Amino acid sequence: MITTNDEALYKKLLTLRTHGITREEESFQNSPTLASGQASSIYPAWYMEMQALGYNYRLTDIQAALGLSQLTRADQGLKKRREIARKYDGAFVDFPAVKSQLNEMQDSPSGHAYHLYVIQVEDRLGLYNYLREHQIYTQIHYIPTHLMPYYKQMGWKEGDMPEAETYYNGCISLPMYPTLTNDEQDFVINSIKSYYS
Repeated sequence: MITTNDEALYKKLLTLRTHGITREEESFQNSPTLASGQASSIYPAWYMEMQALGYNYRLTDIQAALGLSQLTRADQGLKKRREIARKYDGAFVDFPAVKSQLNEMQDSPSGHAYHLYVIQVEDRLGLYNYLREHQIYTQIHYIPTHLMPYYKQMGWKEGDMPEAETYYNGCISLPMYPTLTNDEQDFVINSIKSYYS
């Protein structure tokens, strides 16, 4: 599901979600004569045009209903994510073993949705395993695209994008979801600090 307040983007997305096809007469590029197969000044009711390479991105009814129900809680979830991020920011601001998003930006950007909360650390694998041993499930976002086999077969190799590779070697995403409790977050923070102490 995508939401936008940009009308041009909205129209483009409508087209892309349905195989690049439009039924909007004002967007047609061919003439009514070509569309109907005979001399005509109006488009036949069946006519549509494929104007871009698109895919079938239409949601099922169940997915749409779920998406709509989730949108009713979006502001509440966003508020909670920002609270969680502020707590992580405060916990790691003076903790040298962790480079947090706040350390990078000096201030939380307005409008940040905190889909993820990513920190950078030394010995990421050790921390990852330690946290898993304590039932804290973190994730790594994201493996550099150019190092995926599909792109490596096109000639990309390690060293081609050193900034992305350096970032990848230290990044780890901490638990970040609206139902994360204060106690759970404290446990995550204290476990990270304990690992590096």
